[in-house]
Amino acid sequence: MNFLKFKIIQTREEHSLETNLVDILFNIDHIVSVKPIKIVLSDGIINGYWIRLTNGKKYKATEIPNELKSMLSETEHMEVGAEVAPQFH
Repeated sequence: MNFLKFKIIQTREEHSLETNLVDILFNIDHIVSVKPIKIVLSDGIINGYWIRLTNGKKYKATEIPNELKSMLSETEHMEVGAEVAPQFH
């Protein structure tokens, strides 16, 4: 198993502005996708990420590991249709 630390938003209700930030370890072998998004908080709008796992669960994250951030920044500069192989160690 290969775990990395994320900071996710935990809310009582889906559309609630009341949030708690929680550190969590995800097994990266079970991450299906990571998508940059804008997240509305009581303080305003911040940059964040949708994390989707193999079990279908989705999480909003405010922080993701640098390994994933660098992969996302690489894909922003690539041509459409180019493949990116994960570089986890």
